[in-house]
Amino acid sequence: MKKISKEKRIEYWKYLQAALTFDQAKEVLDYLKDNSNTPLFGQLITSLYVLYGRPFKQRRITRIPDDIIPAKFKDTHKMLLDLRDKLFAHIDIDGIPETEVDQLYKIILRRKNNIFKPATASLLPEGLQFEKISELFQILQKHFNKKADEIFNEAMDGYPPTNSLNYEVDITTADDAYLIKLATFPNYAGTYNL
Repeated sequence: MKKISKEKRIEYWKYLQAALTFDQAKEVLDYLKDNSNTPLFGQLITSLYVLYGRPFKQRRITRIPDDIIPAKFKDTHKMLLDLRDKLFAHIDIDGIPETEVDQLYKIILRRKNNIFKPATASLLPEGLQFEKISELFQILQKHFNKKADEIFNEAMDGYPPTNSLNYEVDITTADDAYLIKLATFPNYAGTYNL
């Protein structure tokens, strides 16, 4: 195994976390396509938009630049991020002014038996474009996996790691270590695999 720079290890982390995130987003999207009447639709559509935006909304060092988006998906990408920013990850009172949508999220009071019950109503994207979003997810996931694989293969240089089963990608030290051997797999909530 070759030692690689901290910058390269962070780049690997960036691409691999993006691929893992898009894997999760694709699972949510596929479920919603087949279960659009689920009582959890609102929560799942929120997670879809939040997951999509995650790689593009990181701190600068691990942020995926928007210029990797293919030209035919630029509008879809912008729509996904706008709705993520204004409705799903945050709630803005003013909507998306540049699109003349003035309010995406409303507080509703329902009166029944002289008792007011609060509820919310949110505008959903028209036509949801599941097929186009799915195609974009697949393109991005393939791109991120390819980038991560290139770095991994360069670091491994044909040699498998030692006998340990679990490793962490080291992004904390500057000594060019690539993988840190773990005695046990950490018990983190929500561990996902590609």
